[in-house]
Amino acid sequence: MKIHDREELIRRNDEEYSALTGLVARVRAADRVDEEFAGDARDRNVRDVLAHLHAWHLLLEGWYEDGMIGGSPALPAPGYTWSDLDALNVTLRDRWVDAPLEKVEALLDASHRGLQRLVSVHSDAQLFDGGTYPWTQGSALGSLCLECGGNHYRWGRAAIGAGLGIDVGV
Repeated sequence: MKIHDREELIRRNDEEYSALTGLVARVRAADRVDEEFAGDARDRNVRDVLAHLHAWHLLLEGWYEDGMIGGSPALPAPGYTWSDLDALNVTLRDRWVDAPLEKVEALLDASHRGLQRLVSVHSDAQLFDGGTYPWTQGSALGSLCLECGGNHYRWGRAAIGAGLGIDVGV
């Protein structure tokens, strides 16, 4: 489903975030929150998935801060191209490998709130007209916020479900 306005984007991000945190709560209640995922997926447990989501919030925040002062941020990250995403995502995962799950959850919650604040200060035109900000390289800012927000949270639920072998309805 395509998002067309700020309120819809905020709602979608919040709904998907709530579904993600609800899933984590259910996994915790089943005493599986620290369980290693089956298979050979990049993300090996719930913490890895949540850390991945937080790390992408930080990337977006960095792009935004640099771009809004006239910079040309390295997308997706310095030293990486979009074709290097697998390597970048491993680097991002490894950055948080020693962090306790509870810390990662708190960081993700804070960065989700930051993402929503970023969305809330922009008009529909600023969010959804591609090319408004040169640093987005032709993408609409709202699309980046959805990809690093609601769509990514949905991916996170699917990754947790696949890793633990549970149906999460995604």
